[in-house]
Amino acid sequence: MILALCGTVEGKILLEKLTKEFSMVMATVTTPYGVKCLGEKYPNVEVLQRKLQQEELNQLIDEKPIKTIIDVSHPYAQQISTIAIEACKEKGIAYLRYEREATNLMENPHVIKAEDFNHAVELAKGFKGKIFLTIGSNHISLFTKEISVNRLIVRVLPTSNVLKLCEEQGLSPDNIIAMKGPFSEELNRVMFSMDNISVVVTKDSGGAGGTEEKINAAKSLGIPIILVKRPNLTYGMVYHNLDDLVRAIKK
Repeated sequence: MILALCGTVEGKILLEKLTKEFSMVMATVTTPYGVKCLGEKYPNVEVLQRKLQQEELNQLIDEKPIKTIIDVSHPYAQQISTIAIEACKEKGIAYLRYEREATNLMENPHVIKAEDFNHAVELAKGFKGKIFLTIGSNHISLFTKEISVNRLIVRVLPTSNVLKLCEEQGLSPDNIIAMKGPFSEELNRVMFSMDNISVVVTKDSGGAGGTEEKINAAKSLGIPIILVKRPNLTYGMVYHNLDDLVRAIKK
């Protein structure tokens, strides 16, 4: 059995490739939307909606039994990657990581690099005007604890659980843009130019995450962008090409 830890658009592509080569494939996602997307397209794949903890993953490996874990989670999903690495070491099974290439920034005076999300909050606090967050929903609370919600604009997925989370943080429809990407440079520019935005905060989600489109849009408006660095994890073998990854599994 192969277990794919999905959390990015590449997870769909990987499952399509895996189901052509292997008969026993399982996938995990963390949202009902993920279950719907994968379950409908790949009926022969068992899709679990679960935020796995260490003990749960160890138990799942024993029950199925799983011989290979493929980590296709988001570059910032540090917890599940750490759990998977530890589980594979403990159980003596293969761990393979797919990760998007990081954005090639070169020297860009409009980009301010933050070591982590807490650092990004401190940097954002130094700007006057409104702060545009394109960081997903998991770390919004770090900003609402330190910065008035009236100064925040958040762009998040339009799902009920995400909107509920935003509302629990004191955000209202005045602060929320609920849309599903990808977003073009032009659309980013339109959004960033509204409502006295002084700085944009984002993650280095690579090409599939539209990082360059955000940076270029902000640059064209003369707005600085705070880029949160990816977590520094020792994954071991990392692949940036899905075909290379599938060939490695077959070997």
